[in-house]
Amino acid sequence: MTCLKRLLTTRKPVVLVTFTVLLSLLLPASNALALEPWRNQPLPSSNRNPLVQVHDIPEATGVLTIPKDQFQWSSVFDMASISSKDPNSLLPTNGQSSESLLLDGEIYRAAFKLRFGLSEQSDLSITLPFIAHSGGFADNAISGWHDIFGLPDGNRASRPDNSLNYRYQRNGQNLIEINQSTKGLGDIRLDYRYRINNDSNDNDINNTGNSQIKSLIQMGVKLPTGNQDHLTGSGATTLSTSIQLAQTHIANAKDWSWHASAGALWISGGGLLNSIKNDWVFYGSGGINWQATDNIALKIQLESHSAIYNSSTEELGNTTGQLVIGLSAKISPSTVVDVYFTEDVVLHSSPDIGIGLAIHRSISRH
Repeated sequence: MTCLKRLLTTRKPVVLVTFTVLLSLLLPASNALALEPWRNQPLPSSNRNPLVQVHDIPEATGVLTIPKDQFQWSSVFDMASISSKDPNSLLPTNGQSSESLLLDGEIYRAAFKLRFGLSEQSDLSITLPFIAHSGGFADNAISGWHDIFGLPDGNRASRPDNSLNYRYQRNGQNLIEINQSTKGLGDIRLDYRYRINNDSNDNDINNTGNSQIKSLIQMGVKLPTGNQDHLTGSGATTLSTSIQLAQTHIANAKDWSWHASAGALWISGGGLLNSIKNDWVFYGSGGINWQATDNIALKIQLESHSAIYNSSTEELGNTTGQLVIGLSAKISPSTVVDVYFTEDVVLHSSPDIGIGLAIHRSISRH
């Protein structure tokens, strides 16, 4: 286990990606049709702001469940880069506490999820994440990308390239200060999903005549197995519930589908920045998918959540907005690959750029 954790939490993203791909593809494939509705599934992204991701805002999961007694394995690798300093954070206003916030670094997350079909309309999953923070390597490339498209470049012009510095100061006291690379096991989560529309054909991609809006309830718990001092965990248990909606077949537009979700997250006492943490967080997303070919679907979605902290800084105290653009490719009857990137449409509320790779594989029980 020690060797596995050391490999998964390496600071070299190439090693993480290679391991993620090999682990997924070497699993024994199943002949089950668990992955047939691949074109309708949301991309597995979330806000990777280092002080937000520890609370693990649940990602959208769609309205389809794993068939009874079948397994699905997902390996997800995310890399996000953030460089942001609140310009007015040192100034106390209206008698409030003074704040200072600097977030400059790269975040790597490798998550491994196993889902099991409990019944014809429900499944259960466990997610095991490994998280690393470092100065990274991508600042020059990201600055060039932003220059080409005229996008804001965060705080990079005033910071050394590829440096790591997370610092949050309140009333002159440093509550968070990390300038050395950290890595470790993240917070493990369990999720139960129940499909409200109990149509036996809901998981059949060929059922194009059914344009009904489908729905699913998801309930989850995140356990404080990570280390809050290293920002691999929050130090608090969270409970979440959400409703997922989707129209997987649109009349007269069979290649298009849409999905939406809305949920609430409750954070228990204690843990990271407990003195300014909000007990309740509300989150949601929406997206559209277009099946461009038999094996490729293009996807775009928008994600948002309310502020996790009571803060005057844009990075912590504002409602967030993140745009996700990507595609899903079916490379075999049992394997689907997602590739996507993220951009903060509400500036500073999430990393200014992120990339993701996910591999989903229906696996044999034997």
